[in-house]
Amino acid sequence: MAEVLGYSLMKHNINARRIMMVTKETNTVGIIDRLEFAGWTTKLVHVIPQPGKPSPTMRFRQMFTKLHIWELTECDVAVFLDVDTLVLKNFNELFTILPNELQFAATPDIFYDNYVFNINAGVFVCKPNVELFQTLLDDSIKNQDKYDQNMVEQGFFNYYFKLSTLRLPFIYNANLAIWKFNNLDWKAFEDQIKIIHYTLEKPSLQESVMEPFSHWNRTEAEFLAYKNKRTGSL
Repeated sequence: MAEVLGYSLMKHNINARRIMMVTKETNTVGIIDRLEFAGWTTKLVHVIPQPGKPSPTMRFRQMFTKLHIWELTECDVAVFLDVDTLVLKNFNELFTILPNELQFAATPDIFYDNYVFNINAGVFVCKPNVELFQTLLDDSIKNQDKYDQNMVEQGFFNYYFKLSTLRLPFIYNANLAIWKFNNLDWKAFEDQIKIIHYTLEKPSLQESVMEPFSHWNRTEAEFLAYKNKRTGSL
């Protein structure tokens, strides 16, 4: 999925370094070569374990590793994308969207058909800062009782940035839950979507011609053709 996401960033001319944070488990020559071919610059980071009781879902236990984005101080502003997202349009404006007084921007979340005040952490904008990184790390451990640990890093972000988040429109994080449970809303802004987020079902497991999976299928086919042209093999 990371390769297709990387290709979608290249395709839509995102004017930023494309940095993929990798852990030692994924830091192999084969994986790094594939990521770099898709336009990523890789950065080795250590896993930040979930504070407190580990989530029963294995893949959620490493979600606090996202905090390393605040260490990317070579960047004035960073846009984080979960690997199950896909870029459909240019979003360069996100790199200048944060006012001076705010450090964080994200879209609201949706649970089934209910829109909620909390944010979804699959796409967010932040200003890297080493001191803030350490503060977030310490606070996530010290104040575990103040946020929903079942929501892992997303629960923490909602606690820490609750009153200081610039809320973005859904076009920057088009959560698949909207398509599934509030389809009329999805259709109303579908043509404006810039980043789609495959939360409920992963496109790599789908061969559906229905939107929104066809976006992924087309982009994946384009990437494979691009790869074949450049390397002479699939």
